[in-house]
Amino acid sequence: MIQMLNGNQITSILIFFLFVSCAIDIKQVPQPRESENTIYPYINQEVYIGKFEVYTSDSVNYTKAWKYTFKSILKNNRVSNQVLDVSNDRNAKEEVDKYLIDIEVYPNFESNFIMWKTWPAFWPFTGYWPLQVRDHHYEVKLLCKISVNGVPHTNIEIIENAKKTIEIYGFYRTSEIESMIEVANLKVLDRCAKEIINHLQ
Repeated sequence: MIQMLNGNQITSILIFFLFVSCAIDIKQVPQPRESENTIYPYINQEVYIGKFEVYTSDSVNYTKAWKYTFKSILKNNRVSNQVLDVSNDRNAKEEVDKYLIDIEVYPNFESNFIMWKTWPAFWPFTGYWPLQVRDHHYEVKLLCKISVNGVPHTNIEIIENAKKTIEIYGFYRTSEIESMIEVANLKVLDRCAKEIINHLQ
């Protein structure tokens, strides 16, 4: 079969598999934080998570993981010992939730090659040319809306940026970028927890 392919077709196939192998997975949800109930929470009542949405094309598969991690980070920052979910945990007798938090997350990842250094890795030294210079930029924006006793209390916007350039074998070294994305996601959630404390004290 390879004999039936011309040079352009072989090059196209090689480049296709090259880009498949170097894809960055931006679904890097931070690991939940371990925390025990504290006798000194900032809020001595239930805190409910209402809307929680991650706006990406395939967010359905991992929004629950984001929410679970966020709830653990709120507990770890001593926001409250009882961080609950409106859809599952709300007390039917309550007319209104004392503290309600709605979250929207907007991740954005951009990556590009510096072609004047990288082009020999496409052809003729596909996969072998060591200078594969790739710039990565990740931005995650988090919008937090806090309501108290059913009344809008405050809106918080937090943006976390991360940048990294891989110069040697940038096609393949994706784990460093995925780790960078995970750390940025952790930072934006942790900053949000601290901002919630500041606005509710």
